[in-house]
Amino acid sequence: MSQADLEADCSRCAGLCCVALAFDRSDRFGHDKLAGEPCYHLASDFRCKIHARREELGYDGCVAFDCLGAGQRATAMFAQRDWRGDRTVALALYARFSLMTKLQEMRQALMTAADLELAPEHEAVRVALLSRIVALADHVPATPEEDDIDPQGAAVLAEAKQFLRRLADVVSF
Repeated sequence: MSQADLEADCSRCAGLCCVALAFDRSDRFGHDKLAGEPCYHLASDFRCKIHARREELGYDGCVAFDCLGAGQRATAMFAQRDWRGDRTVALALYARFSLMTKLQEMRQALMTAADLELAPEHEAVRVALLSRIVALADHVPATPEEDDIDPQGAAVLAEAKQFLRRLADVVSF
């Protein structure tokens, strides 16, 4: 695993950060947007119409956001489903994007923990948790029926959070 596993590839995403997420007009966002509603700067090809001028136009929040590759992963998982024409499928896609973002954030945390001097038993747990997260985050189901990672994802995230909390007690910084 490498940092490349945590890089967003917007060319393989359906603009999920610009649709699934909500934001309020502030010094970081130029307008209000509800979750599930496309940003009005999102073009039909899922590209940002103001990408080069986001900061200048008051969209620092967009500049700062990084899905860590969750967008292209969630988009690939729903590639064979009609999420554009079926609101139920679209909501499932947005929920998957949320889960994938959390998995990628945990993937990053566990990869970073590799830099710590861990006891062998802690390193073994770190590697096992990371392997489970990678399997979930990188899996693209062949059919919708095979697409049931949500309970597994929630469970492994809870385990990883608990592990990192315990690790903070035994590792000196």
